[in-house]
Amino acid sequence: MRATDATAGLRRLSFSIAVVLALAVSVTTCRLEKLINPATADRIVVNPDSLRVSADSGSLDSVTTTVRVASADGVALTWIATETAPWMTLSPAPDSLVVALHPASLSQTLHRDTIRFFTSPQSKDTVRVPVVFDIRPAAAHLDVSPTNRDTSALVGSAQPDTFSLRIKNTGALPLTWTAAPNATWVTLSDSGGTVPPQDTTSTSVLATLRPEGLSTGTQMARIIFTAGAGANGSPDTVPITYTIQPCQPKLLTVDALDTASIALSDCGAPHRAGRQARLYAVQATAGDTLSFQLSATAPAFNARLILTNSTGVLDSIDQCAAVGVACIRNHLVTVAGQYVIEATTRDSGETGAFTFSAVKELTPSAPAAGQFRANGTTAIGVGSITPESTVVFKATLNDANPQDSVRLELELTNVATGTQSASSAFVPRGTPVPLSVTGLTDNDRYHWRARTCDKTSRCSTWFSFGGNVDPAPDFKVNWKPENPTIGTLDQIGANGSMAVGGGTGGTRTANVTVTFTAGVTDPDPDDLIAIEVEYERVGTAFDSTTVRGSGVPTGGTATHAVSIPVPLLLNDTYHWRARVCDQTNRCSVWVPFGGNAESATDFQSP
Repeated sequence: MRATDATAGLRRLSFSIAVVLALAVSVTTCRLEKLINPATADRIVVNPDSLRVSADSGSLDSVTTTVRVASADGVALTWIATETAPWMTLSPAPDSLVVALHPASLSQTLHRDTIRFFTSPQSKDTVRVPVVFDIRPAAAHLDVSPTNRDTSALVGSAQPDTFSLRIKNTGALPLTWTAAPNATWVTLSDSGGTVPPQDTTSTSVLATLRPEGLSTGTQMARIIFTAGAGANGSPDTVPITYTIQPCQPKLLTVDALDTASIALSDCGAPHRAGRQARLYAVQATAGDTLSFQLSATAPAFNARLILTNSTGVLDSIDQCAAVGVACIRNHLVTVAGQYVIEATTRDSGETGAFTFSAVKELTPSAPAAGQFRANGTTAIGVGSITPESTVVFKATLNDANPQDSVRLELELTNVATGTQSASSAFVPRGTPVPLSVTGLTDNDRYHWRARTCDKTSRCSTWFSFGGNVDPAPDFKVNWKPENPTIGTLDQIGANGSMAVGGGTGGTRTANVTVTFTAGVTDPDPDDLIAIEVEYERVGTAFDSTTVRGSGVPTGGTATHAVSIPVPLLLNDTYHWRARVCDQTNRCSVWVPFGGNAESATDFQSP
């Protein structure tokens, strides 16, 4: 080996060692810098590192893709991305870059550009992502929106679900399309057509989902749109999820009122095919009595009610015949549990607003009633007399059912006509009610009782007025006062009853007691009748100077005693007459005693 060759080899070896040492120092320095300043990035890492995208010539649909951006060592990174082509736009995010390519104005060829990533404008650490945009021949592009339909309906609903599907063509050629559903419960307003290019206009198709006949659960279907040959986006499928929900009754407490309406979108009536219904439920105990009422409001529909018991057995149907009103009255619960009520219609397609009530029938409260004269304010005492042929009975009526209407019912008994009944109109509970009874029999005695009844014919116990024992009279009627009638007259002296012209007996120069009597009758109840007597010596005319005894009830004997002097020698002779009078000074006719002439002697003293 020549010296020159050896020297040259030595130099090359020294250079290689120096290069290796320099690299080692450089790497060590870099790693040390990372340990001291970990925020410094080695380089930008992108994924993917190139983009090749295609689109149709003249299409309005931009093509979008994403490039992920990170630092090689995973630390936070600040970066910038640039492009030069006008058909490309960049939208940076913290760890990615959204790239949108716009083919509308590009010719049919390959278009190229490069996306450059760097950490600062002065950075030499640049990553390049080449972009190739392949513009293919012009074509139509099928685009249907919305892309799916997810909705629901109640089982038996008669309300279709209709929605619009928009068919667009963002391509550069006209679009011919057809559409067909794969389920019979889906119908379309149109099955095909043509859409102009580049979204200059669009076509809408109405899709209708019909719930009739579908069972509960999730029903699936598809509408398949197909475009002509060469069109992009074909076929385009719109999936449909149609959930048919079971009917759940609304739980009501008894004595509740609910306001709602029947609509085509409501449940199908379980026991009336082709009709809609609102369902209600109440909890009941064996022995309860329940009443229900459905009242349609304007515009009225033909209301119907159906009741099923806790075992699902049909228990009762509508009992009312009124238009717009349905009811079930006094239903006796024999099986405890939940009872379901269908508020429905007579005819298919009927709808409208309504009120619904569920009542647990309770017995009304007994009334506390009183008796009054015709003016309604003057009370008649127990056993007292009223001078009128009308009596007003008044009571405040109460019922535990808040929605109940109640009325006052009366039984009135007397000697002449027996028992008669009367009742008031129905009123809301808590209402004072006057009940007038007219044409009462004169001179009669009445006793009565009253009760409270609701519209379901549930009644309270009887309330007997006065606290007395029937048939003791509660009131008496004397609207036509009458004169008393005088009966048989008699005269009684010291020795007893005296015949006509008889003597009084007694001791001369002393006085003797003469008692005048008369039988009395008076039709007016409770009248007290007294005898009124006018007596004179024979030969002296009557001058209306009278004496009156004490009153006695009708049918008794009225008496009055007078003291008459007995002369020493001769006898005094007397004649007399009498009448009877009640406490109101109504009197009978005058009746002379003895039936003889007034000049004749009726009695003599002694």
